Amino acid sequence: MTEVGDGMPIDIQVACRNLNPEQTTLLFGAGSSIPSGAPSGNQLKLFLMQEFDLGDDHTLTLAEVAMVIENKVGRNELVNAVRGKIQRLSPTGGLLNLPRFKWRNIYTTNYDDLVEKTYARRKSPLVVYSSNFDFGKRDVLGATELFKLHGTIEKDVCDGNNSRLIISESDYDQTNEYRDQLYSRFQAEIGDGVLLIIGQTLADPDLRDVVNEAIRRRRESGGQCRVILFLYQRDENRALIYESRGIEVCFGGLDEFFAEMAKNDAETQFVLSVNTDPLDSSPEIRPSMIEVDHSCANEQSQLLQMYNGRPANYADVRQGYTFERDISLQIESQLVTEDRRIAFVLGSAGVGKTTMARQTLSKIQDRGIACWEHKVDFDLPVEAWTKLDVELRKRKETGVLFIDDAHEHLHEINQLVEEITSHQEPALKLLIISTKPHWNPRLKTPGMYSHGQQYLLASLSENEINRLLNLLEDRNEIQKLVGEKFLGFSRPERRRRLVERCGKDMFVCLKNIFGFDAINMIILREFASLPNDYQSIYRSIAAMESAGVRVHRQLVLRVTGLQADQVSRTIDDLDGIIEEYAINPKQGVYGWRVRHSIIADLIAEHKFAAQEEIFGLLSKVIQNINPSYPIEVKSIRDICNMTTGIGRVYDKSQQNILLRQMISLAPAERVPRHRLITNLIDQEEFEIAENEIRIFEKELRLDSPVHRYKVKLMLATARATEGIMDTDRASLTQQAASLAQSGTTKFPDDKNMYRVYLEAGAQFFKFSKEMIIFDEAMASARTAQDKILDPELGRIISSYERLHDRMIGKLKQSFLNCLLAALSL
Repeated sequence: MTEVGDGMPIDIQVACRNLNPEQTTLLFGAGSSIPSGAPSGNQLKLFLMQEFDLGDDHTLTLAEVAMVIENKVGRNELVNAVRGKIQRLSPTGGLLNLPRFKWRNIYTTNYDDLVEKTYARRKSPLVVYSSNFDFGKRDVLGATELFKLHGTIEKDVCDGNNSRLIISESDYDQTNEYRDQLYSRFQAEIGDGVLLIIGQTLADPDLRDVVNEAIRRRRESGGQCRVILFLYQRDENRALIYESRGIEVCFGGLDEFFAEMAKNDAETQFVLSVNTDPLDSSPEIRPSMIEVDHSCANEQSQLLQMYNGRPANYADVRQGYTFERDISLQIESQLVTEDRRIAFVLGSAGVGKTTMARQTLSKIQDRGIACWEHKVDFDLPVEAWTKLDVELRKRKETGVLFIDDAHEHLHEINQLVEEITSHQEPALKLLIISTKPHWNPRLKTPGMYSHGQQYLLASLSENEINRLLNLLEDRNEIQKLVGEKFLGFSRPERRRRLVERCGKDMFVCLKNIFGFDAINMIILREFASLPNDYQSIYRSIAAMESAGVRVHRQLVLRVTGLQADQVSRTIDDLDGIIEEYAINPKQGVYGWRVRHSIIADLIAEHKFAAQEEIFGLLSKVIQNINPSYPIEVKSIRDICNMTTGIGRVYDKSQQNILLRQMISLAPAERVPRHRLITNLIDQEEFEIAENEIRIFEKELRLDSPVHRYKVKLMLATARATEGIMDTDRASLTQQAASLAQSGTTKFPDDKNMYRVYLEAGAQFFKFSKEMIIFDEAMASARTAQDKILDPELGRIISSYERLHDRMIGKLKQSFLNCLLAALSL
């Protein structure tokens, strides 16, 4: 069995189905001309080396060989030799069908004129560009445009023409501007349609540049481009590289491609005759299954339920309310064209497994292959399905059975697999859906693997995100459901937000787009379905991650009690829920994380709702931290976060316990000490706070935050001390202001030092009704703003300017009151 992740080659029918030529840009390579007798690039190079007696140095490229020839014997000889090999070719085979379709545009790296001859033979209009001198040609109504990236065999400077056959290194150097203009045009076109590359080998550097550019543009600009490599030569290894990046690969010749396109042409379509129903041989199956063709025709769409987290039904698929998943094409190709009889898809809850399966079955049904879905509430009738398999074999037909939540029927599925794989020719095929925690621990028959293919459905690819955005833009019914926070953004901004905020997770993308709280239930049901030990691990990792802990394998072992020999199985079974990734393999540090931080927050919110549970978890984590790991020291700092970390513990006294635990573990860490001092000041534990500051200065030396805390401590003491006069409070505040002013000298780039200086000035006004310190602090802050340029300091200044206006108002009112009192005397 071969495990498939991101992709595998698709068959020609998949590549050609629903391919709209008007939205398709063709890029032809040498392989498209080979059936008409043209040489490949390597063959042309070898011919030139032999023709001009250049020896057998096969390390030279075609461009290098051409440059050597040009320098030795002149350009005329070079061009004439190439023309002798290419110029008298005639189009044949599938290429002759090219003009039948109205392509968006055609690009070619070939020198030959086979495309031009093909269009001339059919008397179809064609406008050809082979140099920058061709730009500005008049439009020809209904004409297809052909862009020749490497020039054309008909025109060269050796003939006195402005066009140049781009074959040598110097040719490439001299035509940069032309090719840059073509590629700029090309890039603009491929952003919102299909790029179909025919006849290029995956090793071709030109192809590599084109595909890389297509991927880059799709990534950066949010383009919708679908890239299909239709290749003359098989190259499985390089194909895998492109497939892993979301590029579709189809192996086959030009003749096969146009033959398949002709089938889809309205002029040549025909209707297949319909035989009697094979289910008549096993009528007992009917109550326990759904006939896909019947559901497609008769079901009612349930759009709202789908976007509340339910899988799409067949009517939703037919109505176009779903977007296609990448692996759907691969599964279709396997089940329709290959002998492997079982496709099983594993993925976490909420990634769209069931919807994807129904999309796939709908397409397979359209290809004239009967499809059925087993109802999850029924037992799987093995004997009846075995009888149907026999009937299909008699008819020399195939059919596909979809079984969701397959782990619930695994015993029966094993029996059915043994039956259907005992015959050489396939008939009944299976599409199976499950999740790794349920699927992996259970026993499967060997036939599941020898005749099966595993597919993984996880986060959304770039293609899938684009299709999702297309769906939002194209369907008014869906736009009405989109959350207000998502409306108004441009397409690139929508795409960027989905990628950056959602990490391409299907559940999180839908939650961000539609804002439905009901989608949360998907994750909570997934949690409830896990075994208890996996629930414990899942909730702990999610809560730690949500609290800012840098979760890694060794810390998980310490906190949860998981044994080292259980790690591999746990990660495998929780695949799609918990991910392991390398942090520092040399140190044996491998991080563990939930598939998205929002999901981690959701689990933490629901599974650690009580304050004692949150405190207990954080205390256990801190006690198990080993500060010899740098990553765990970082966890100490992150846990100190007052929003996501210890801030979730509301009681500051309990926070202080956790902070003291961290200080004991890593006394050189400043952040826990900062947090502890702040808490003690807020709790008016002034003597203890002063002692902590003293210890800090002794052990770690004064830093900017602690200098500020000293100011805040003095201000708090002036405010809160009972039984003293306002003049005493003003005096204490003046000392605090003096300390703050010295802080702006020691730490001039600390915007918060100016904040506390302004705070001291405002408090001094409160007790003395004098503005002098406040005015000095404001002048200092404004001067610093010109240097620091931090918008936050600007906001601080604006806030205190408003306070200044109120203070002036109070002074005026006080003066007016005094004046009125004096006048009344």
